[in-house]
Amino acid sequence: MSAPATQFVVLAGMLGSGKTTLLEALLRDDAAATSTAVIVNEVGAINIDGAVLSESARGTPMATLSNGCVCCSLTNDLVTTIEDLVDTRTRSGLPAFERIVLECSGLSRPGQVMQSLNPLCGMGLRIRIVVTYDCSRPPLDTDDFDTVAAQLGAAHTITLTKTDLISAQQRRREHALMEKLNPLARIVDADTAEARAREAFSDTHVGQSFDWTVPAMQYSSHRALLHPRVRVFCARFRGPLEWEQTLDWIENISGAIGERLLRMKAIVPGPGGSGRVLLQSVGTTFAQPRRLAAANDTDMAAIFIVRDCAMQDFEDFGMNGSVRWTSLQS
Repeated sequence: MSAPATQFVVLAGMLGSGKTTLLEALLRDDAAATSTAVIVNEVGAINIDGAVLSESARGTPMATLSNGCVCCSLTNDLVTTIEDLVDTRTRSGLPAFERIVLECSGLSRPGQVMQSLNPLCGMGLRIRIVVTYDCSRPPLDTDDFDTVAAQLGAAHTITLTKTDLISAQQRRREHALMEKLNPLARIVDADTAEARAREAFSDTHVGQSFDWTVPAMQYSSHRALLHPRVRVFCARFRGPLEWEQTLDWIENISGAIGERLLRMKAIVPGPGGSGRVLLQSVGTTFAQPRRLAAANDTDMAAIFIVRDCAMQDFEDFGMNGSVRWTSLQS
């Protein structure tokens, strides 16, 4: 049986939200440190985060990208760095990395980072986005809203940090807010740095993200928890769908919404009506379609996490009456 493919973890989050602290906690575990490679993206010539992490690295291979934001100007450098890390590991005769972690600057948007990884498709990396969220300084109402929304909306895992600095009531409120903003993400809400790191970087939950159930959309009593600029729309399919028609429908929505699309996840019938296929995107960057097990009985539906959109932006995409749209804010 072949070893599982290497995870490529995009670690994002606003400045000061605890990314380096989370990664430090992971590297304090000897087993994790020896099976992990780290790439640090610093905006500036002084590699402060890299210097901090090196104290906990325990031999972990580390690389630094320090001449700009990875999602803006470092596409070639990032691809080359990943290739070099993997090649060096192979030549050493050691097993493949369990994970390569890219710690992004607080300015990075995951969708743009995903686009930069296109040249690495042949390596078979399993890409996952982990975002740190500082509960003590909720960033959604700041001038950085667009970046925060792009990070949280794209996340596969949202890790709550600095929960020791807030009351239990506020902690519950922030946890609930993250569940409403991104119902597709797993929320890590642990009491210690070590527990947060174990859960945030754990591989045991990756496959579970494909076994999803469409939310019932009955959140009216919690409407105030959902930020008015981030909305979640659900499309439930009423009748039989054709594969090509469904792909065109998703592509048309993606093109119309553009940069306001933060994340999409859909389960649709496969070509010729055979089986079920999972479709996913981070921003407008789409992953390879994935066939689900024949026994999978989850809903045929699609969820779109978006910024600054209204129901009318989606109602025009009714696919001749085959789609029923609902919203968390309905």
